[in-house]
Amino acid sequence: MAVQLSAFPIEYERNPLKQIVTTGEKFEAMIRWLKSRKRIVVDYETSGIAWFQHATYCGIGLAGWDEQGRIWNAYVPVRHRTGSPQLSSELIAPAIKDLLGDPTIEKVGHNIKFEDHFSRKEGWRIVGPRYDTMVAARLYDDNAPLKLEKRAELDLGIKAAMAWNTTLNVEVAKLARANGMKIEDYKWRYGYSEVDPVLCGIYCCTDTDHCAKLRDHYEQWGVSRYYSRIWPTEMRLTEVLCDMEQNGMPIDVPYLQGVREQVRAAKESLEVRIHQLMGGYRFNVGSDDELRSTLYHVMGLRWEKRTKGNQLAVDREVLEGFSAVSEVCRLILEWRDAEKIDSTYTTSILELLDSRNLLHSNFQSVGASTGRTSCKSPNFQNMSNDDEARALAATGKKLKAGGRDPWSIRRAFCGRGQNWVRVLCDFSQIELRVLAYYSRDPIMVDAYITGEDLHDRTAKEVGALLGHECERRVAKITNFGISYGLSEKGLAAQAKISEADASIFMRAFFQRYAGITAFRQELCAKARREGNQWSSLFGRTRRIPDLASDVFWKRKRAERQMIGSAIQGTAAELTKESLVRIADWLVAEKIPALLVNTVHDEIQIDTPRECLTQVVKNCKRLMEAFPEFHPIPIIAESSVSFQTWADKVPYKEESANGQPI
Repeated sequence: MAVQLSAFPIEYERNPLKQIVTTGEKFEAMIRWLKSRKRIVVDYETSGIAWFQHATYCGIGLAGWDEQGRIWNAYVPVRHRTGSPQLSSELIAPAIKDLLGDPTIEKVGHNIKFEDHFSRKEGWRIVGPRYDTMVAARLYDDNAPLKLEKRAELDLGIKAAMAWNTTLNVEVAKLARANGMKIEDYKWRYGYSEVDPVLCGIYCCTDTDHCAKLRDHYEQWGVSRYYSRIWPTEMRLTEVLCDMEQNGMPIDVPYLQGVREQVRAAKESLEVRIHQLMGGYRFNVGSDDELRSTLYHVMGLRWEKRTKGNQLAVDREVLEGFSAVSEVCRLILEWRDAEKIDSTYTTSILELLDSRNLLHSNFQSVGASTGRTSCKSPNFQNMSNDDEARALAATGKKLKAGGRDPWSIRRAFCGRGQNWVRVLCDFSQIELRVLAYYSRDPIMVDAYITGEDLHDRTAKEVGALLGHECERRVAKITNFGISYGLSEKGLAAQAKISEADASIFMRAFFQRYAGITAFRQELCAKARREGNQWSSLFGRTRRIPDLASDVFWKRKRAERQMIGSAIQGTAAELTKESLVRIADWLVAEKIPALLVNTVHDEIQIDTPRECLTQVVKNCKRLMEAFPEFHPIPIIAESSVSFQTWADKVPYKEESANGQPI
């Protein structure tokens, strides 16, 4: 018989620090003890990840530290569909709601936003201080994977950190096979709800144990103190991003279904035409292997570009190169455009909607090592822009002249209601302003202080050195690209000029903007002196070991990564702080507006019409309040959408009768 050692009554005798709680008496004892702790770990096991659809929690893992610093872990199963002993969700709900809502207890989680979603689905809120070990892991080592078990292995030295995860996945694979499903489909539909509660519980307790130990490890190192400016922002952001995801983006379903029908019909028509042009020779247009063989062996085309696997590449660049001489290649490009809209946009979006036709994306503050917020399921950062050529073909007008792309995906993102407006607040040329701040290049600084258009000035300045006129388009590509290490070949490809002209242009550019060259060189030199790492104005550290590589191409790649991280990463901090500022302002002023999206340096807010002017003015104020960038002004500009994302127009202040001034 096991001896009573734990703060919890013992259930799992092989390890008294990991308990499966299946009786009311043991549950009440656990809650009493956790309520006396300064901090607890929270970790749900669920019936899938789609909290906005069918998924609910099937059990909750909780952990706390005793007075000796030992970590006690418990799992409370409630909705496992196995027939095993468990508690009812109705029984535990009041106590869990009270525990999570206690503002005096710190809540710890690895990606705590996930726990936040499933708590809210039950009507509970995670209140009080937060500690997200996934965010801490990124700050502690920005080059290592973020998965909990992997960080326990790397940062804590736990060699068997993946053992219970592996055991659980073996069981899930068996269940998937028994149900005739692929593993990922099974996890999406059932999660761990059909897994034995003891197995799932010990797996969960192992995770809460890892999470608690990582929290101790990162705080012994001093993550929250070392990153004193960005840490509070990142922790508040776990709530703000959760709010954004909960708010969702309304989708015009009939419109999107119509687009899907159009692109599928277009794919079929294009395939017929392609096979006709091939004289009846048929191949799978969507197969790179069959396309490669067809282009090379059947059509006799020759090219040099290869993939990382040393196969002949059949990407867009290759097909565009042949489009002038091959109608088949041009039509294959059209087919790929239709296929991408079909699979990546229309179908995937329709599958991700909730019962109210709201789309809930997954925003990640640690998705990029630079610190930039990323997004998936779907990726709003990579949302398809309306196509000029399709608009011209369909309506005879360019987009700016009122033309409409019949396959527009952005047009599917409709308004929230008749009285609602979407505000899109965007930092103006923020990465170039950051570059001007760091480089102190006198021409760039002067352009921003005087309010001159930097791209026009670059065209004039470099054109004077070249001895002939420089297009603004080329200057714009150069301004945005060269600071990140854009090569002569890259400039030539993007600007559609010869490599010889690109080489001349770049030499003239760096001659005129000498401050940028000096900044690039000093940044990398300083990073090498400080152990191949560099900290931004906001204190975020980027570590790139290959800065010291003996291999030339690795060292040059690392330099480009460091420069990009400095500029893009610093710009990202402005967006993150602005998101938090705006969220806090909306709460403080009780404005019934909703944060719904962020795309790179843009923040999107749905607001009632009567609050529009107030929201625009205050978002601009909050986004521009970064005096540390003096003398470079930070400028935010606003657009509004009264119908769809595709219809956004620059904001104009309204008069009392609601008409633009």
